[in-house]
Amino acid sequence: MPEIYTPEEIAEKLKVSEQTIRRYLREEKMEGFKIGNNWRIKEKSFLEFIERQGTSKK
Repeated sequence: MPEIYTPEEIAEKLKVSEQTIRRYLREEKMEGFKIGNNWRIKEKSFLEFIERQGTSKK
């Protein structure tokens, strides 16, 4: 079963605010899905986001 995170957990890992993560989700910079009104992010989507950030800085 893949690991699934909340925006709060991702924000903590990246040392940014939860609002920043929610903005990334709304702007589709990070892939996520909603269960009711709550965002969830799969580990695979989180790791892909990290990879894109690393390559876009070069």
